[in-house]
Amino acid sequence: MSTEKEFDAKLMDYGGDRYNMVVLATMWAKELRKKDEYKSQPAAVVIKAALDDILSNKITKEAVLAACKDSYERDLKAAEEAKKEAERKAKEPLKL
Repeated sequence: MSTEKEFDAKLMDYGGDRYNMVVLATMWAKELRKKDEYKSQPAAVVIKAALDDILSNKITKEAVLAACKDSYERDLKAAEEAKKEAERKAKEPLKL
């Protein structure tokens, strides 16, 4: 959306479930935060960008859910690998 007025109008005229929109935008903001262009941005900027993407249909609900699922699975796999590495190191004999 190009102007602040257009953004405000889209936000106020949203016909769907606003609670779901907020939850979806929050999930998408978490995904956006992982991108380099948003890492150093304030939370308000990231949330507004996420809302803008949702309201302007740049991203679909299904795409947001898929991205979140992929991130969750990657995080879960990384945690499992870290756990296995910690267990492996715990079994090694101490070297003095």
